[in-house]
Amino acid sequence: MAHGSRNPEALRTVTALLDRVRALRPGLPVRLGHIELNRPLLTDTLAALRGEAVLVPLLLGRGYHVKQDIPDVAAAAPHLRVLIAAPLGPDPLLAEALHTRLTEAGWSADTGRTAETGRLADIGRIAETGRLADVSQLPEAGRTPETGRAPEAGRLAGIGRIAETGRLADVSRLPEAGRAPETGRAPETGRPTTAGRAIQTGLRAQTGLRAETGPPAQPQPRPRPPAPAPHTAGVVLAAAGSRDPDAALDTARAAALLGARLGGVPVLPGYASGSGPTVSEAVRTLTALGHDRIAVASYFTAPGRFATECAEAAPGVVAAPLGAHPAVARLVLHRYEQALASAPLSHPAATVGV
Repeated sequence: MAHGSRNPEALRTVTALLDRVRALRPGLPVRLGHIELNRPLLTDTLAALRGEAVLVPLLLGRGYHVKQDIPDVAAAAPHLRVLIAAPLGPDPLLAEALHTRLTEAGWSADTGRTAETGRLADIGRIAETGRLADVSQLPEAGRTPETGRAPEAGRLAGIGRIAETGRLADVSRLPEAGRAPETGRAPETGRPTTAGRAIQTGLRAQTGLRAETGPPAQPQPRPRPPAPAPHTAGVVLAAAGSRDPDAALDTARAAALLGARLGGVPVLPGYASGSGPTVSEAVRTLTALGHDRIAVASYFTAPGRFATECAEAAPGVVAAPLGAHPAVARLVLHRYEQALASAPLSHPAATVGV
């Protein structure tokens, strides 16, 4: 059972999801029914069935539709024996699908960068809109007159972005201002630049001289590269929202599962409706905690009005809804099996996706 939406992409997405479910279980009849807004309506789907049916809500938590609407529709079909499965969320399979959608959108938790732009987003957030300011648009007063670079970006020309990559910079590529004019040597090492590179690589510099006495000099130990700075990535899990406290608990649990899937990246829920924080408020909370590379994960089965509104509040990367992800299709069948295990039917029943 799907909720239904005026967005034409919603029906196409749900249909593709049920096609994937049918492919996973070819012998199982699968039907579609909507609560509202789209046809076929659930009441019409159930009216055309005989015998037994399992209703699998394509909904992501316990709320009014799950607790009230679906049982009412099932009760209005006395010609059927109906089992109602649990909603899809929360579940680790949804965390898998959310992770995939974030990656497809170009977000990487490992580096805090987006593959889409490859730019650091650690400066210039506009508090009023929750959007990231483009470094190139910073006021000229924020840049050094010698280089035209923004000091807030924390990048030094020619030093190899040590903080970003955890690699040692090549001493030979330091700016000329970093060497003593009398010797051409880098003051950090007190050695010619070739010797400085030898220290980094653990190899002896070839000088053409041989010591007259004593054992040969031992090679210098290779220095350990500095550990990369911890990422400051964060994610907002954008959900529809509900006034039902059980729905809020389910979304919070889904956020925790996604955070674990992302290796400990903080994930906060943000809602399109209900009494919880909005997506923009969740973004501001993560920003206040020092997380400045924030993506929005769309915790929606299919495109629709709420998914669009949440995407518009995203400060940067925003993932697509769950859609026909293979993990979601597997989860639909898992909920079907769980419902059968709780109250077995006489034969494999029609699965109705709500």
